[in-house]
Amino acid sequence: MRVRLAATILVAIVATAHPLLQTPATPETSAQPERATTSPPVSEIMRRAVARASAQDESEAELQFESLVATTVESLNDKAEVTGTETTLHRRYAAAGAVYEELIERDGEPLDESDTRNEAKRRADFRRKVQEAAAAGRILETNDERQVRFDEDLMARYEAEVVGEEPVRGERCWVISFTPRDGKLPRNTRIDRALNQSSGELYVSQNDYGIMQINFRLLRPVRYIWGLVASLSLATGQLEFERVKPDIWLPNTYDMRIDLRVFFITQRQHIERRWVERRRVAGDAG
Repeated sequence: MRVRLAATILVAIVATAHPLLQTPATPETSAQPERATTSPPVSEIMRRAVARASAQDESEAELQFESLVATTVESLNDKAEVTGTETTLHRRYAAAGAVYEELIERDGEPLDESDTRNEAKRRADFRRKVQEAAAAGRILETNDERQVRFDEDLMARYEAEVVGEEPVRGERCWVISFTPRDGKLPRNTRIDRALNQSSGELYVSQNDYGIMQINFRLLRPVRYIWGLVASLSLATGQLEFERVKPDIWLPNTYDMRIDLRVFFITQRQHIERRWVERRRVAGDAG
């Protein structure tokens, strides 16, 4: 099963312009990038960006790497004050031809015997589900950035335009705003509900058309289901990528704020994921 590029229920909110789309009105943004004067058409930038991403996806580039991902989840009250913090450390590696995240540490401590057994069962379940999904020709729903593939199916949801140019970590980028198209949009997976109601900006490298950064925000509340009814009323965030070798871009940092209402209880969280270590490996570790 091929690795999915790019952000958790919304980290995956990548968007692009489809060649058939018309230029929309500029959405509101908090940042005001420098207006581009001689940029290529947005359809050309996105065609090249998708071609680059597709080539990386076809090569299963992320399966060539193992990484450690540190996650901090802060619980917030109505005043955005932190009321609790949980940290975890996951080892991210290839398993059954897909990217798996194995929990290895919680709140700075190694897993106890019970957690170790549960993690072994979770990995076995993941391998089985990946194989079943691949046999059925469908995408395994993981509720994170592995689920979304940067391709024309995703592009077709959005209208986009080049709104300027801006340096990101020393690299010149085109800034491309995106917003959902009017009309009926695909709702084949749970995350589609959020994708269809999200807007933001893409930062595309002018050197090799790699996606360096994605800013996203939920435009209106959406219903979400994990075995129970829930409503996502707020989601804003940013996903950053780094070039780990020529023409390979992988996630680096993810920062997000969400308000999730489950029945009558609202959970407010600030979630940060950081790739703290990454190394090249050979073959499938799973």
